[in-house]
Amino acid sequence: MNDKKNPAPSVGEPIDERRSLEIISQMIADTSRKIEQNSSLYFLAWGYTTVLVSIFEYIVWVADLNKSWLWAWWLIPVIGGIAMLLLGRRERKVGAHPKSYVDRSVSAVWTVLGLSCWIAFVVFFDNASAFYFLIAYTMGIGTTISGAICRQRLLTVCGAVSIALSVAFPLKRWVLEAYAITEPAVIYADIIIFAAIFVVMMIVPGHIFYRRAKRS
Repeated sequence: MNDKKNPAPSVGEPIDERRSLEIISQMIADTSRKIEQNSSLYFLAWGYTTVLVSIFEYIVWVADLNKSWLWAWWLIPVIGGIAMLLLGRRERKVGAHPKSYVDRSVSAVWTVLGLSCWIAFVVFFDNASAFYFLIAYTMGIGTTISGAICRQRLLTVCGAVSIALSVAFPLKRWVLEAYAITEPAVIYADIIIFAAIFVVMMIVPGHIFYRRAKRS
């Protein structure tokens, strides 16, 4: 009696593999589409809040205004948090899509980086220059990783440029020490560098995503 070999496993394995790759690709495409359609307002809310508050704080330092105005930094998490709640409620009203594994991966990245930023705030509370560098550098990494996960080249490029621009912080410090500069406009230029990085990292992609969402 001749035994017949069952070809099913060898045939089924590549089919399952292809199906798995299709599912993963679809999840990535869905997340990428959701970023373009829903995340533009998040980017713009956080970006503009950070930039406007930073410019205000720069004026406070350069013009030597009442240092009580430095509490305005807290407007960034307050306004950003309120914007997150309002935009989240808006998404739920129009009908939110269930979160995929890719969505949760991106959320996990930003949760870890967000907690890291708070730790940096506590540790470097008395070292503003180091704090600006760490926040910009960390957020740039998060933007780059999110773009890589979701195959969003725009985010990847903006994040990578933000990381590169973070080099301006230690460079500016070196210039101050090398040339003994005491001009307040230069001493506190860290804040302007910080604002410029957020323009590249959040405002630019936010506007581009918003226009794409309007066209679709």
